[in-house]
Amino acid sequence: QISDAKCMHGFHPLPSREISSQFAPEFFGSFHEARGSGNPLPTRLIAAHNATIVEYADVWKDSTKMEVAMSYCLSIGTNYILEDKYDHASRIATTARYFEEHIAVELKENQALFRWNKLCEAQNAERHTLVTFFRKRIPCSCLHEKYEEVKPISKMGMCFNTQCNLPNRRTKRSKTMYCVGCRRVTYCSRECQKAHWKEHKADCFKFAKIKADFDARQQNML
Repeated sequence: QISDAKCMHGFHPLPSREISSQFAPEFFGSFHEARGSGNPLPTRLIAAHNATIVEYADVWKDSTKMEVAMSYCLSIGTNYILEDKYDHASRIATTARYFEEHIAVELKENQALFRWNKLCEAQNAERHTLVTFFRKRIPCSCLHEKYEEVKPISKMGMCFNTQCNLPNRRTKRSKTMYCVGCRRVTYCSRECQKAHWKEHKADCFKFAKIKADFDARQQNML
């Protein structure tokens, strides 16, 4: 629930926005339920999408309504951070990031592909990354003090090589490298990138082609 505090961190619960405010908790509930089954992140997000696509079709198809739903998530997530409930904030950040990616790819069409590395980053975020995520997206200054508190913490990135030997496959984000082909996965080292290539190769070529076709369409529109 949104707290009774004066600042709503950019969310305005008007009657005209009620359906978007109802949609966000429904999506999050389905996402959390799928999480309990031990499913990987993409499976959980797609399950939550499918669980809400019929009842909230008008929201999924409308960028303004989706942005209201995202604003709702940002307000709740900000309150969780202010209460030091970072695990809760991480789950809300994952939901908000998914909405953000959907708006960019499916509705506004200004991005070629969902950036799953960013979604994984939100799910596994340490406090610095979480506070930065919400602070950049809310119009108020409510997280400035928290940001100063967590700023010394190193931001962490994820290695997509499933056989990586690092604890939880995480390393300092400044040390990670993108796959130059698709830029959808990151690695802690060139060795991990090479080790994962056989598994990643087909997806890499597919995503690189989608990105190239998208860029070509964008160029033709200029």
